[in-house]
Amino acid sequence: MINIFDDGKRKKNRRKQSKTKKAVKSIDLAKAGQEKLEQLNPMAIPLLAVKRQESPNNGFLESSIEVILERPHRLTDKWIGSINSWVDSIVKGTLLDEPDIEEKTRADFGPLAVCKIAKANMESQYPMPAIICVDERGWKWYFKTSKAHSFNVGDTITFTATVSAHKEGITFLRRPSKIKKVINILSEFEEGNNDQ
Repeated sequence: MINIFDDGKRKKNRRKQSKTKKAVKSIDLAKAGQEKLEQLNPMAIPLLAVKRQESPNNGFLESSIEVILERPHRLTDKWIGSINSWVDSIVKGTLLDEPDIEEKTRADFGPLAVCKIAKANMESQYPMPAIICVDERGWKWYFKTSKAHSFNVGDTITFTATVSAHKEGITFLRRPSKIKKVINILSEFEEGNNDQ
């Protein structure tokens, strides 16, 4: 039905209402974003910026920086947790002293605990899975091997390898050999007693 005597005030009222709704919504989003930013580690933004310059094609860094700077209300608790744990691992890694093994030196390593089995990058020229181990100090050791799937996270291994480079909290190794799983006799004995 057409209102012949319409003076146009209803349309103006609707516009005002939609503008106030948008203003209220933007204020709510700003508050939510501020609350999410307060949950982040204070070192998160500077470390994200520095690491982004080192590896500009990293999707996690790119998306995290974009959301933090432009739409912080979209940060989830899981995302905040992963950013904070990433920052903590970098901070811990920078506080550790490098191992005394010089680069390009072949040495025996272990016993080290396997903390991650990384999948092979199928886009590389020679795709091969990798093992990331950690020692008692928290220093990480990274090397690629075709035997990576023979081990599980939590296994303790020994091996021989050549040191390629030391970075913040991690040493990169190449040409690993003699990779062996260390069997803890005491734990095997305790498991045997529990079965009886």
